[in-house]
Amino acid sequence: MKIRKFLKDFVPYSWEPSTDDIAKSIGKRPEDIVRFDTNVSHKTPLDWLKQLGNEFDNMEINRYPDSSYISVRKLLAEYCSCDVDELILTNGADEGLFMIGSLFIEPSSDVILSTPTYSYYEKMIQILGGNVKEIPRNPDFSDDFSQISENINDDTSLIVLCSPNNPTGNLVNKNSLEQLLKNSNIPIAVDEAYFEFTGSTVSDLVTRYDNLIVVRTFSKAFALAGLRVGYLIASNDTTSLLNKVRPPNSVGELSVNLSRIALQNINWIEDNVKEIQSEKKSFIERVSKINNVEIIPSSSNFMLLKFLNDNGSNIYEKLLHKGIVVRDVSGTKGLEYFIRINIGLPEENNKLIQAIHEVSN
Repeated sequence: MKIRKFLKDFVPYSWEPSTDDIAKSIGKRPEDIVRFDTNVSHKTPLDWLKQLGNEFDNMEINRYPDSSYISVRKLLAEYCSCDVDELILTNGADEGLFMIGSLFIEPSSDVILSTPTYSYYEKMIQILGGNVKEIPRNPDFSDDFSQISENINDDTSLIVLCSPNNPTGNLVNKNSLEQLLKNSNIPIAVDEAYFEFTGSTVSDLVTRYDNLIVVRTFSKAFALAGLRVGYLIASNDTTSLLNKVRPPNSVGELSVNLSRIALQNINWIEDNVKEIQSEKKSFIERVSKINNVEIIPSSSNFMLLKFLNDNGSNIYEKLLHKGIVVRDVSGTKGLEYFIRINIGLPEENNKLIQAIHEVSN
């Protein structure tokens, strides 16, 4: 079967293996595996599922959902302090990113990334026929806006930034971003998947700059990763353009209704974030006392850990055989001695800290 030539040797995005597969590979039971590799909430909003169950009789799952998703967008507009027409609901943040790429990336054009960053950006750009132009981050992992500006030229079709950045946890400097928006008409996507953990956003700039699109998700602080719901925030003119490439009915009826319930229970989300932040503070205090481990400051629910006496790949394997799954980022240039972890529940974090203590000595 004939496929596009470049896809013959294309290496796809590396999906996380299932817990069952991980357990089988190391001879453990699935219930003995604790995962810190996906940056999701370890707490499930069970009451929302019960509320959804009470609404089943009124759901017409034999029909397509209302493609405007207006019931969710109205609540999102209130949550985001923006106009309802500045919002597009998507099938996860990744679909939103792909829509942005589909709208702006011309074949063989350049897309600027501030690296290291979320690896899906590179795959999306390549699939759409663009060229990745990497701008290395500063030594403190902040975005090098001077180099980003200097590398913009007639071949540049898009800039993708992440705030807080995955995996380094840095926030985008808002003043530097606004200067870039002012000085260039290049579209800039800012991925704010972890916005709720920081309270810092650039979404208020969309009314002034048509070339800014903010990407968000229900997968992290909202604890709804299994639903695959995200959204875009942009000016009215820009959302009109993005709707040209929006797939039909891509967010299902159950996802729409559970997202609506989530937005009616913002207090739960705020409490979830507070609990994670409290656990994060405790985690940092305890791990900072362990020899040979350096914590990289992060504005999110995840962080990088640097091991001074071993590379990240070896640390990953040692933790794995203890039933602890972290993200091995050692294959990324500049992160050879790092792993990435997210904050879990108290009892899970205790296991992780004990395991880190054991493998670092």
